[in-house]
Amino acid sequence: MDKKFYITLIIFFSLSVIAGAEASFAADRSYTIPILNEDLFVQNDGTLHVVEIIHYSFKGTYNGIYRDIPLTSPQQLINIKVSAENVYTNYKLIDQGTTKRIQVYLYSDPSKTIPITNKDVNVRIEYDFLHGIKSYNDIVELQYKLVGKNWDVNIGQVIANIHLNSNTGVQYWLNPPYFTANSSWDKNILYITSTNVPSGSFFEVRMVIPKDQFIANPVNAKIINQNGLDEILKIQHDYQNSLNFKTAMYKILSVLMLLALLLPFFIYIRFGREPKIDYSAEYERDIPTDDPPAIVNAICGSGFSKKVGVPDLDGFKATIMDLINRKYFLIHTINSDNEGYGVDKSMFLKINTEKDSATLKRFELSVMNFLKQYENNGIISLDAISDNLSDRDTTKSFKETYTSWVNNIKNQFLNNNELKKFFNKKGDKYIKIFGGFGLAVAIMVFFIAISDPLPAAVYAIIMSIILGLTAVISLILPEKIAGQWTSYGEEYDAKWHNFKKYIQDFSLIKEYPPESIVIWNKYLVYATALGAAAAVRKAMELSVPKEELQGSDIYLFHYYGGYYLLSTAFDTGISTASTGSGGDFGGVGDVGGGFGGGGGGAF
Repeated sequence: MDKKFYITLIIFFSLSVIAGAEASFAADRSYTIPILNEDLFVQNDGTLHVVEIIHYSFKGTYNGIYRDIPLTSPQQLINIKVSAENVYTNYKLIDQGTTKRIQVYLYSDPSKTIPITNKDVNVRIEYDFLHGIKSYNDIVELQYKLVGKNWDVNIGQVIANIHLNSNTGVQYWLNPPYFTANSSWDKNILYITSTNVPSGSFFEVRMVIPKDQFIANPVNAKIINQNGLDEILKIQHDYQNSLNFKTAMYKILSVLMLLALLLPFFIYIRFGREPKIDYSAEYERDIPTDDPPAIVNAICGSGFSKKVGVPDLDGFKATIMDLINRKYFLIHTINSDNEGYGVDKSMFLKINTEKDSATLKRFELSVMNFLKQYENNGIISLDAISDNLSDRDTTKSFKETYTSWVNNIKNQFLNNNELKKFFNKKGDKYIKIFGGFGLAVAIMVFFIAISDPLPAAVYAIIMSIILGLTAVISLILPEKIAGQWTSYGEEYDAKWHNFKKYIQDFSLIKEYPPESIVIWNKYLVYATALGAAAAVRKAMELSVPKEELQGSDIYLFHYYGGYYLLSTAFDTGISTASTGSGGDFGGVGDVGGGFGGGGGGAF
């Protein structure tokens, strides 16, 4: 190994250590907010006095926390006080345009030089909020976000107390209602507890309070010269209706997706069950039909995703071996010492000039013409083919030849009308349509529901995942599962399947061996088309005299690596070539449009 390798290895190792250290540091430093206590005192001059106690649980070392509170003109924060239990603090107020940031530094020592480490801290922030409460002609409104959307972590639970002069005539709403664990009055105090409020979500209280709880001109409220009650009631009614509608839609979608999961089953029952046939043989000793091996491969070839009526590379290789077996090509081997290829011998194909290629079918001619591209004085080097098919430009030529070969077979022998004699593709077509449509629906529902904290969205998320997986399985499901053989096709496939079982079962082929090397050769050709060539070659070596094997071009082609050389080359050739805001009604805010809220975090 050269110096570059070791330098690269050292750099990679160093980066891995650094990345691991950073990941470890990040993993060792985290915090949660299990509880947020809030007391809101509504004053008769429109001032809202706010007391927040934020319970932080720190893992690792932290310098402090920050609390961001959004403000719009003419809102103000005054009389700010900050303290914390069992730690030492400093704070500063940072003006960030539309947001005020209260940045609180937390220390472990009286000299305020050592930050806190692995500590639970209760930070108390107290302030007066001016011009947040709205005073209409008919009522006074408190719309306050207990939790805003900009907290860095989830709020485990909100415990809020709203203090009024009286609860008489007060109406309130908690938005969104699904975050509410409990709410109740005790005299003039509304007690609220929430469930977990995820980061990025909000939780607000909205109250309609009689004006007689305030002075005639509440100077610290926002005065709006219009009635507000009817519009607030309408907004809350519409909001609840929208939640009800979304809940119903998620439930309906979940049920529909559940029912959709039954469609593949019904498609299979209707179009995928095979017809009953009289054929009952356990195996086939003789080649069942005289169809060319490429046709047999197209209809009965092996492979998980193999389509009926579409030949694959096994059929292409079987076509070459069939041309060798029919003497259009002769095997020619040369010692590797002379040519520089292989371990013992190099494999060549020699064009047999005595055979008339005009009698060949079009798909056979396309294979022959491809091989002739590598001819030199009538000799075709398989090593040269293998070398060239590792080049991208050459693979394009092979891909064109291969595609032409596939199309020739389909157009001449297995067009739609001819294929219908063997196989009905309706079921596979329908299940693929289901798969495509189902996957699109699953993805759409998942991304809509995953960002929605509405409880009913969970059902839609679960069902969209299940539907998506079912849809993907439907898309990759082999054609033969949902499709259906005709009676003729079922018997045709069964015979070739039993022939394959015979040639793969050494005990059977030993008990009932072919009568001559000619039949063995033919077996090897069709075994290639069926993906079972190795089993037949092994059986030939154990059953056929060595001198007869040496006279078999098909066996020599396989033995000296021609089959495997082309398999690797063609596989390589194919893979290389394929490669909430304010409302518009006189100042009445929509749900989520309350003041306060904001967010916070730690640093």
